[in-house]
Amino acid sequence: MRYSRMTPVLVQRGVLLGALVLLACPACPPRANEVYKTVDAEGHVVYSDRADTSAQKSAVRVDPPNRTEAARIAQEQEILKAEEIQRNRQKSVDDAKKAQADRAAQVQCDNARSRYYALKDARRVYQRDADGNRIYYSDQEADAKREDARQAVTTACGS
Repeated sequence: MRYSRMTPVLVQRGVLLGALVLLACPACPPRANEVYKTVDAEGHVVYSDRADTSAQKSAVRVDPPNRTEAARIAQEQEILKAEEIQRNRQKSVDDAKKAQADRAAQVQCDNARSRYYALKDARRVYQRDADGNRIYYSDQEADAKREDARQAVTTACGS
């Protein structure tokens, strides 16, 4: 089953449809014109559309909604929805950037850790010259390289 996202056009149409429904409702008469008020034996007030023997008839006045206010509210809701969509898009872009930065940091940490373990486990540390020949470091130079690699791990991994 596929779920599609609501596009701004669909949201706008939905808001406009809702505004039209609100504007059309004042033409509909209210269903209950009479409300009855009763007080039970414990003193609780009960409102109902059915009369009891001791009920008092209460008049209910229904004010029709203001058309300009309904249009203003619909427009305000449309603006808020558009702002929310924009915030969600920006959040997803920011989340993607953060995830990419986290992956890059993890790769850097893994590379530094791998280099350190390779130097730590090597019996003799060397480098290659232009011809591909090995040039071995002295014990002090090898220890310095291992220490540099350990500091690189600390810097890249944070611990």
